[in-house]
Amino acid sequence: MLVSVCSSKGAPGVTSTALTLAAVWPRPVVLVEADLTGGDLAFRCRSASGGPLSATPNLLGVAAAVGGTSGGVLVEFGQELACGVRIIQGVASAAQGRGLASLWGPIAHACVEADVDVIADLGRLDRSTATLPLAAASDRLLVVGTPSLESVIHTRETLMELAGALGPDLSGVRLVPIIIGASRHAQADRADVDQVMAAAGVLAGSAMHLPLDRPALARLEGGDAPSGRLAKTLLTRAAQGVAGEISQTRAMGVRS
Repeated sequence: MLVSVCSSKGAPGVTSTALTLAAVWPRPVVLVEADLTGGDLAFRCRSASGGPLSATPNLLGVAAAVGGTSGGVLVEFGQELACGVRIIQGVASAAQGRGLASLWGPIAHACVEADVDVIADLGRLDRSTATLPLAAASDRLLVVGTPSLESVIHTRETLMELAGALGPDLSGVRLVPIIIGASRHAQADRADVDQVMAAAGVLAGSAMHLPLDRPALARLEGGDAPSGRLAKTLLTRAAQGVAGEISQTRAMGVRS
């Protein structure tokens, strides 16, 4: 199963959302940094050994091997974070990202054929982004936003643009808004977003919600496992619900 996470204009939280979901994912999973502007988890997280992540292996290694890479090889390019998430580091700069322009299709194929589930952090995404093949190959494309009116409107426009660019196969429940905000407003925020999408005729799944819980996120990035005391936090509990619902679609064979 390939799940991609992206955002519209001015919406933060894509990398944090991808990391959090990977940490609580109910099946073996690898997190792929596919943000064209460069990955940053190497600067935010420690490796399983307690030190910084090694510069290699990384996504460039995947790109170099995609011509003959089988699904089982993808995970060999990953490294384990202290929190337990296996990650394939992304490009170090936008210049490196531009160098992969013709390889995103084969990289997407490697992700789809992987022996484990894959969560891809695409960063900001629109119809001109080179990583669009990853979005098109995804079982679920999660578009991250906040409850602010500006963000909801940008999310609506992004969903409409992506639906047009990727075709009808990515409509309906495959496109899912993820709202990052206060837990006490979660139900109302989801309802507001669903209402805006329905009024505009946007074909998307029901909005989901993750709390804005910076202390819990800092602990996760610092190496706390979600199975320990972190399991009691609002962030972990909400992420488990989102991950559980999204991951079930594979077992049910739902694609569109």
